[in-house]
Formats: sequence, structure tokens, C-alpha cells
Amino acid sequence: MIDLHCHSTASDGTVSPCDLPRLASTMGIHAIALTDHDTVAGLELFQEAAKEFPQLECIPGIELAGVVECGEHLHIVGLFVDRKGSALLELAKEQELARKERNEKILEKLTKLGKPLTLEEVIAMVPPGTVIGRPHIANAMVAHKYCYTAKYAFERYIGRGKTAYVGRQLPPVSRCIQAIHDAGGLAIWAHPMTANSMTLSKCHRRIEEMMPYGLDGIEAYYPEHTQVRTGHVLNLAKEFGLLVSGGTDFHGRNMPNISIGYGYGGHYHVPDSLLIPMRERLAASGTP
Repeated sequence: MIDLHCHSTASDGTVSPCDLPRLASTMGIHAIALTDHDTVAGLELFQEAAKEFPQLECIPGIELAGVVECGEHLHIVGLFVDRKGSALLELAKEQELARKERNEKILEKLTKLGKPLTLEEVIAMVPPGTVIGRPHIANAMVAHKYCYTAKYAFERYIGRGKTAYVGRQLPPVSRCIQAIHDAGGLAIWAHPMTANSMTLSKCHRRIEEMMPYGLDGIEAYYPEHTQVRTGHVLNLAKEFGLLVSGGTDFHGRNMPNISIGYGYGGHYHVPDSLLIPMRERLAASGTP
């Protein structure tokens, strides 16, 4: 069993990068990828901690958000990336600055709504180096007793279309894929069937659009994918010659119903065999 989509405290998870390998090992997982949002800040600690667990393969990764021509926002997971890749670091830095501007606008809206918060107050609640985002603002709202739960903060204030919501400025998906390739990694379309009103035909069109950019694979195994949707994605992967990936999108306490490696309820698992064609693709491309 493997889990190729996990988050740590370096973005919006609650388990530190250095604790993820230990947690994965205790759960009987054979390989795990750290794929924090728009940052590689946790990868050095993650890979250093991995040395204590030689039976566990710890894969450096990232999750980038990008926009396609029709305006739709998609997420691209990079696997086996070099955390020192210059194009990847440049893109991550740009997104960090964009997130900071977005956070400040959200906080301005909350203040006008009678829920004042400063960015400094939000930052004080998280580990140093964390890429601040809406989940951290939601937790700060709970701490200030503006909401009983972070979920309600999203549903009432900062979720898409709500009174304090601010949209993101995203790079083109083509640039996300290129940055991952420049870092020696594989570019995987994450949770494809959970995007806005996604249908099989739309999924097909998005793949057609991303193939010229060098899309390597697609995430078929995902906790929110039904068995039918997983089957659809597997068929699309076969049709387009794409690698198949999968992961839980583990976030720790920020998504308490999702267990690392097991997803919801413990019946979900990603097969180890998916790593074989990934390694073959990397070897064919000349990546060490």
C-alpha cells in the first residue's frame, strides 16, 4: 500500500514533515509522497527523517494549482521532484507572495464583517515556515471564538462565494507542468473527478488540453472518487497512455476523517504496483 498525496505543517496539514515517515511506517505503508501546496519547504526535513525508516520509500513532491484556458482551476501533483529545482522554487515563491496578498484581502473583509484578525495573529498559531492559507485563517477564527468550527468558517465566511472569499491568481497549468519537469519530476493531475462539476467528457477534454504540455499521469485512486469514477479515470489513463497515481490527500486533523494510506473508513488503498511504471518513465527520461 502506498500514499502519493499527503500534506504537512509546511502547508495546510497538521503533522510535521519529520513526523510523516514515522506515521506512515506505523500504518504499514510502503511508500509515501509529501506534496505540500505550492512549497517544497518541508521536503528537507521529510527526507532526513526518512533515513530512520529504510523499509519506507519517501518521495519528494509538491502540489501546484494552475488554470487552464477555459478558466478552470486544476491541481497538479509533482512526484520525485528535486526540491532545489530553480523553476519550481521560483514558481513556489510567486505563489507564496500571491497567497500573502490574498490572505490580507480576506482578513480585510473579515474585519469589515466584524471579525477582526491580523496576519500576525494567524502566523503566531502555526509552525515557522508554514505557507499560510485559508485553513489557518479558519483555525484562527475558531481560536478567536468567531466560529465554533473551521468547517463553519468556510461555510459561512471564507469558502468559495461566501462573504469574505477572495479568489486566487494562478499560473497556467502549462507552467506548473514545466516547472515539475525542470525539477526532474512527474506531473500528475490530482483528483480529476472532484473538480467543479466535472463530467467524464470534461475530464477527457482537460486531458486533451494538457497532453501537449507533457502531462505524465492522472490520480485515479482518491478517497472522494467512487468506484465508478475510479474506473472512468483508469480507462482515460489507458486511452491517453498516462501513468496512474493515487493518494489520500492526508491533512491530519484538518481533514480528520481521512487516515494516511487508508482514506475514509479504512477500506481504501493505492496499489504498490503503480510505482513500477513511474520509475520506468523516470529512467527513460534520464532522471536519476
